[in-house]
Amino acid sequence: MVRHIRPAAARVCLGWALTLTLAVAAQAQSPVSLGTQRELFVDEFLIGKMTDARLVLHAPTPREVVIVHDAPWEGNTCCYHTVFRDGDVYRMYYRGSHSPDTASSKSIPAHPEYTCYAESPDGIHWTRPELGQVEFNGSRQNNILAVDTTHNFAPFRDANPNATPDARYKAIGGGPLFAFKSPDGLHWSKLVDKPVITKGAFDSQNLAFWDVIRGRYVDFHRHFKAGVRDVMTCTSPDFVTWTEPVWLEYPGVSPEHLYTNQIVAYQRAPHIFMGFPKRFMPDRQVAGNRMPGLSDGVFMTSRDGVSFKRWPEAFIRPGPNRERWFNRNNMTAWGIVETATDIPGCPTELSLYSTEAYYESEAVRVRRFTLRLDGFVSVQAPMSGGEMVTKPLVFAAPEKPLPPPARSGGPVARTTDGPILGTASLVFNEPAVLTLPGTRELGAKVTFAVQIAGVPPGHRRLFSAYDGGPVTAGVKELVFDIGLTSANAKDPATRFMYSGVLLSATPEKTGNLYDGKPHHLAVTWDDGVVRLYVDGREMGSGGATGGGPLSLALGDLRFGEDYPPASVLNEPFLGKADDILVLRRVLTADEIAQLARDGAAAVVDPARDEGVLYTMEQDQPERTLTDALPKDGNGAIELPRGGPDWGDVQLLVNYSTSVAGSLRCEIQDETGKPIPGFSLAESDLIYGDHIERPISWAGRTELKSLVGKPVKLRFELKDADLYAIRFGQMQELTGR
Repeated sequence: MVRHIRPAAARVCLGWALTLTLAVAAQAQSPVSLGTQRELFVDEFLIGKMTDARLVLHAPTPREVVIVHDAPWEGNTCCYHTVFRDGDVYRMYYRGSHSPDTASSKSIPAHPEYTCYAESPDGIHWTRPELGQVEFNGSRQNNILAVDTTHNFAPFRDANPNATPDARYKAIGGGPLFAFKSPDGLHWSKLVDKPVITKGAFDSQNLAFWDVIRGRYVDFHRHFKAGVRDVMTCTSPDFVTWTEPVWLEYPGVSPEHLYTNQIVAYQRAPHIFMGFPKRFMPDRQVAGNRMPGLSDGVFMTSRDGVSFKRWPEAFIRPGPNRERWFNRNNMTAWGIVETATDIPGCPTELSLYSTEAYYESEAVRVRRFTLRLDGFVSVQAPMSGGEMVTKPLVFAAPEKPLPPPARSGGPVARTTDGPILGTASLVFNEPAVLTLPGTRELGAKVTFAVQIAGVPPGHRRLFSAYDGGPVTAGVKELVFDIGLTSANAKDPATRFMYSGVLLSATPEKTGNLYDGKPHHLAVTWDDGVVRLYVDGREMGSGGATGGGPLSLALGDLRFGEDYPPASVLNEPFLGKADDILVLRRVLTADEIAQLARDGAAAVVDPARDEGVLYTMEQDQPERTLTDALPKDGNGAIELPRGGPDWGDVQLLVNYSTSVAGSLRCEIQDETGKPIPGFSLAESDLIYGDHIERPISWAGRTELKSLVGKPVKLRFELKDADLYAIRFGQMQELTGR
């Protein structure tokens, strides 16, 4: 029932307006607080500015017809469908009705309107259970519900934690609107004997549900505003006593007939309301139609349930199907559900349902439409590139972050299982990067060496200060790695590059480096003269005297992968490593042979030599590699505790690119200055198509240090779509 104290209702409306005004003013002054909730780019709520990028509405893909309403108690005016998932069952409610006067034939006679029920195990294959509740033509073998309000019955599973057992399901229906309850979704009774909402024009699908964010029931129902079908809303604490209805608002959009509203709280981001109204054009008529009036489906969203961004473009067009151009078709069902895809290995998708063949046929059909998760709208940029910078925002950490999954000690760890040398070696279980401190300026005489074993075939970075592109003369970037294959004698099995100097050896010389056995690789730089060694044997020499000192433009050497924009997943080292050595002197061929045979301890003098050496044999803190050559400074390394897919707090993105496209992200302070460690240059280039993937910077995804601090996100997109972001842990880890 509507509250009859009108001044109080007026104060409520004034309070809403005042609250909205204050909220807008506060938003201009304060960062947007995201917490850990998922944010979709369905509006400009998070967007500060876009350059050569835009918001794009995405149409769902039409799939199969899931049900044909050809039962004798159904027909060509079946409509007002409700679909929701309830545990392992998908439920569908709809009106069973028929109009013989507009039908293509007279095979189904006129009959009263009924409320019908169907169910499905997967949202795709639907059946009509025999409920035995209502007699039709002398039989109770049908799916008709015993409900006395049959024109527009709209049920839902009540998410209110205080709902009583006899009212786990609720519904509204009729005109004016009555409230209903049910213990099981099948047996219904009125909650109270009087209508609860009386202001409106209720010849439509009118909706209500529990708002889990705001802790109240919310209603959306139809009325006429200046002769145009429109939507009103009101709220209730108990589903019986409702506030005075107020009109929805659509800033910047002209009035149009909205025959239905189909507003839901999107289940993956329930603070966002999404509506899928049927837009009705009463004066349009396609040649051959017996009745005027055409419809399509549109899309709108809101963050307060009153002010909606409504897209003027259609979300679901009629398409080439002639029977979707009949009067009052393309009515989207109320409800969005997740369903399995028919493409192996792909994530679940969203399913919506829409009607066709209304009026001018014998039976309405319901067709399923699908969309990627969160895929309603995206920030999109062309291959030439575009940027989107968010407003200042703050984010939170999960209340109970989970530890990294079992990875045999982490992506990189010491292992005593089959060590290459001594009692322990380092094992790279997953792609990761170790930065070797103090190795940017190495001088004119340098030796690089490492023992490896159990390396899977592929291009594997050993030492790198490289970010892609040709290493021509003057380009002070360095690569020392092993090659793509040991089977093709023309491919290099190992190579060294620096400033135009390239030296490599083929598998014909090196032998098979992927046979699981230990192998030693070394290279020396002597003022531009380079010598390459495998297993203590010289593979060749190159370069020329006068090359000068090694000075690395990008920073300290890395072991395991390149610098951004190369991803940590690009050409990562995997397998075991030991005696990782960067020595500031040139070892002789005999010393290299001894190094390969007996290990670094037999050749290197910690009291005299400078550089870095990680032997894995020292007594050192857990997950820390101690530098055995401390003479020129302590080069200790903290081993990463999670791979590229782990962190207590990560920036997770739902995105899609072409094979040539990409996405990167820079985190800035609230003034727009890049935060060290999270600049665009340090952001790993990502490409692909993921519902949730962490952004990484030089292989790191952890953002705990930025929790609670105002920041901006600067996204660089090339032939890419960005649908949603979230701060937290990946769903694969949390089980959400």
